[in-house]
Amino acid sequence: MHGQAGLLNAHPEHYVEPPNYTGGMVETIGGHLTRFKVSIPRELPQPVGAYLDASYPVTLMNALLSLDDGTPFVFCLHQARNTETGADVVVRVIYPSAAPDSMIEGHCEHLAIEFRSWIRNAAAASR
Repeated sequence: MHGQAGLLNAHPEHYVEPPNYTGGMVETIGGHLTRFKVSIPRELPQPVGAYLDASYPVTLMNALLSLDDGTPFVFCLHQARNTETGADVVVRVIYPSAAPDSMIEGHCEHLAIEFRSWIRNAAAASR
């Protein structure tokens, strides 16, 4: 499954993009229904880029998530590297220091479900 269908299928808390809301997503993040846009910044701010690990040479995602008014609220930095038995993946979500723990913990669970679904979908598609 590719594109929007693959993204929506990754988690039951991924909702259909609202009409005329291009480049955006609606999902539950830490118990909060959140509508946001995803952009790929040309350059990451230095404090965010410092989290990247050169021993993981494959970039899965370096993205900025912003609210409707343009307020940035999180950076996603996902990297991978090949291993003899498959791959190691590092999933980083960089929140502002004021973000509540419930949001961070909720998003950790959300990402675990997404990645499990993507792996299962990829395995099913390769059969």
